[in-house]
Amino acid sequence: MGRRPLKGEQLDLVTANLNLKMLLGETGLRFFLSKDLLVEEEPAREKGHIFPLGDISAWVSSLEVRIDEKDRVQVQGKVEGKAVFYSAGGPRTLTWEDVEFREAAALPGALPGMEVGGHGRISFLGEEGAPLQAEGKLIYRLRMEVEVLLSVADSQQMEVVVGARDVSPEKVTRSVVAIDELVDELAAPLTLTRELEFEEELLYVKSLSHYLKDCTWEQGKEGISLKGELVTVIFFIAGSERGIREQSQQFSHQVACPELKKGGSAAIFPRVEYVSYDLLGKRARQRAYVDIFVRVTRTVQQEILCDIEDADAKKDYLLLSRSAGVARESLELVQRLNLPFPKEIVGGSARLAGLEVEVQEDRVVVTGSLEKTVYYLPALEKGPDEEEGEVFPLSVKVEDDFHRTLNLPGINPAAQVSTCFYMHSTEFAPAEAATLQVSHAVLEVKARQVETCPVVIPYRVPPGTSMVVYAVRAGDTLLKISRSYGLKPVVIARANGLHEDDPLEVGQRLLLPLLFYAD
Repeated sequence: MGRRPLKGEQLDLVTANLNLKMLLGETGLRFFLSKDLLVEEEPAREKGHIFPLGDISAWVSSLEVRIDEKDRVQVQGKVEGKAVFYSAGGPRTLTWEDVEFREAAALPGALPGMEVGGHGRISFLGEEGAPLQAEGKLIYRLRMEVEVLLSVADSQQMEVVVGARDVSPEKVTRSVVAIDELVDELAAPLTLTRELEFEEELLYVKSLSHYLKDCTWEQGKEGISLKGELVTVIFFIAGSERGIREQSQQFSHQVACPELKKGGSAAIFPRVEYVSYDLLGKRARQRAYVDIFVRVTRTVQQEILCDIEDADAKKDYLLLSRSAGVARESLELVQRLNLPFPKEIVGGSARLAGLEVEVQEDRVVVTGSLEKTVYYLPALEKGPDEEEGEVFPLSVKVEDDFHRTLNLPGINPAAQVSTCFYMHSTEFAPAEAATLQVSHAVLEVKARQVETCPVVIPYRVPPGTSMVVYAVRAGDTLLKISRSYGLKPVVIARANGLHEDDPLEVGQRLLLPLLFYAD
């Protein structure tokens, strides 16, 4: 920090360098993909029934995010996966070719030249009904929900004025800005392994549900201590024994994050992606793949001068994004199922069939629809003169709507919001000629307010200069050039007949109107 007199001016300014990566916005993008698996082998059968697929696993194998136009983030990538098919000759693993996707997310404030980050993972994966049979071939239809966690950051490299000598205080407008800096984003995958024992040789196993229970974390200077409980539910066939089994596994995990030493604050996004099993005679080895995504931010405060009365002060405009709060609410969704209380029952993996968010004054209204498959074994066995009972659990698809209002004092309809939804346990209870289902979930909404703040900056060319001709260099964008000369990108774009998101060529000449006053 030092003093710098302006040429041609009587002002003696004190300046400071502002070098940081400001977090402008964050959101979650969700979309669905379909995949058909063609199988030509003879399927394993029991009592005339084809064995369903066993483990189904999928993951985002590549992801590219970019900003090509204002307020929109382009996302493209691939999903890979595999499934266990139970053939007449025994189980075998099917792998499928990449499934490509291209999507776009709205993120107000995003401009070409800003930094954008994304982390992709699978939030739902399941079969769409029984396989199709034709000419000895089977087609299994899979449906996947992909979740991409996005962030946009504006790298600020500018010199701001923090003081003016020999100017009376009443002529100086000061402010202290609080800036959320994006420090780091990292993925910390965790694999949990355990052995399952059975009385007889295991013939078939399938994961019906898995989720994290009582997941908590503590932030330290070196990293994050994560602990919780993994709950998995399977259906199995082991000799003459078959049924639904639920098991839980305690875990603790340390996520190294050296950036926390700099006073950062971590936000954790954990999710179980998929669970797989190895059949080992009377045992099964279970592997659960947990995706842990961490976003580290830090709040930076800086005193600035916004204006100097009666002085030819040059100004830039900072686009500031500040956290407007986080609202978290536990959901308890009660639903009546039209089936008698069975012998065994479990709620399968759930997905968001729809989610709408409306921002109002001081609150956020969230409306959603939850879709889930419920698996159950009937309570009554069929008699000797009746047909054989079902080999595999019966299933029914259910939907549950929810409408919640979350209070966030201070926000307005212009605020940006991002939502996270986590499905937890499901409980069942007998009701008159029916079954009562109670689903437990957590809904989290994070809001950000974006505002423009004027800041006084030192002149980079002599005062009174009306126009500068600038030659574009490698890596330049309108945003970077505007930062260097205290202009808004739209000012340069209009002066040169361009759009804000137009690409620039090395050597291209641009006119910079330095005496333009946007306010």
